[in-house]
Amino acid sequence: MLRNSKGEAKSAQLIGQAIANNKSFIALRKIEAARDIAQTIGKSQNRVLLNSDELLLNLQSFKLDTK
Repeated sequence: MLRNSKGEAKSAQLIGQAIANNKSFIALRKIEAARDIAQTIGKSQNRVLLNSDELLLNLQSFKLDTK
């Protein structure tokens, strides 16, 4: 349990550093989340209708800073 907590704390620290160093990290995480959602829904037997905003795929609104 303690090892898991330390691992999660280190993960949060690394994510915080990645965000501070590169703002596009957040955009990458959104794209990864959208891909995961799409894969999960794609494997489902149910029918689901989502627009791009609900699927987190509104990529046109991303403003990536390349600095």
